[in-house]
Amino acid sequence: MSLPHRLLPPPLRGAALGVLLVSVACSSPGSSEPVAAASFDVNRTHVPLGSPIEATFTFVVLPNAAFDEDYHVFLHFVNNDGELIWTADHAPPRPTTEWKPGGTIEYTRTILVPVCPYLGDTDVYMGLYSMENGTRLPLDSDHVGQLAYRVGQLSLLPAAEHIPLSYGSGWHPLEGDSTCVQWRWSEKVGIIVFDNPRRASLLQLNLNSEAMGDDEPQTLTVSVGDRLAARFEIAPGNVVHETPLSATLLGDLNEVELRLEVDRTFVPAELPHSNSIDVRTLGVRVLGAYLGPAQE
Repeated sequence: MSLPHRLLPPPLRGAALGVLLVSVACSSPGSSEPVAAASFDVNRTHVPLGSPIEATFTFVVLPNAAFDEDYHVFLHFVNNDGELIWTADHAPPRPTTEWKPGGTIEYTRTILVPVCPYLGDTDVYMGLYSMENGTRLPLDSDHVGQLAYRVGQLSLLPAAEHIPLSYGSGWHPLEGDSTCVQWRWSEKVGIIVFDNPRRASLLQLNLNSEAMGDDEPQTLTVSVGDRLAARFEIAPGNVVHETPLSATLLGDLNEVELRLEVDRTFVPAELPHSNSIDVRTLGVRVLGAYLGPAQE
């Protein structure tokens, strides 16, 4: 099943990128010299929809590279029709202004594959772009146009059997963008309900931190009843946070109610310099959740 947005116009498919939907503005390059050799690797290439992958990013900084600002990484997943399925853009853990010629920057991120109306092969495109004006930097990799680079391929499979999660009280209605990414905003407290697996499990939450008019991060508390599972600051951007859930913590009831509580909420319309008309009280944005067996 095809998605409505076409990333590559048919005459140029595989050769040049069209306009991208999410956060990356197409723009003319600055220097024509590549700043780094880029590669992307995953722990598995055949991935059921809705499940996690571990992605490793490697940038080998080239001798004449220089960075005038902290660039972000764009990561785009594109189907066989040249359509953008979803994105996983992020800031690298070491800002690019700290990258030195000859150095290697390598890091691993968990990515939750969304439940898309598409099965089959997907190309993975990557690049570096400016958050200020969208300018992209050239890389040493398989260029497909507009300073985007093909760095790998995944095969998306039907969703595998796993513990289904349902959103109980404390959540705003489901939302989505023109890709297949969907999310829910919590209120101050949001309840996630699931059947008790009666074994040690790992909860993976893809969370998004939004600017609240100050530099103070939100803190999220995860608990089962009055039993604390985790408490952590929500990292900037879209980040998958992992919370181990022991069999003892999950208890003996057939159904588990997991409580997610933020220390601070916000109303978008009330933020300084905001043009938003959204008057909802928002807690944290959950773009995906996955519960599986504990990792050994």
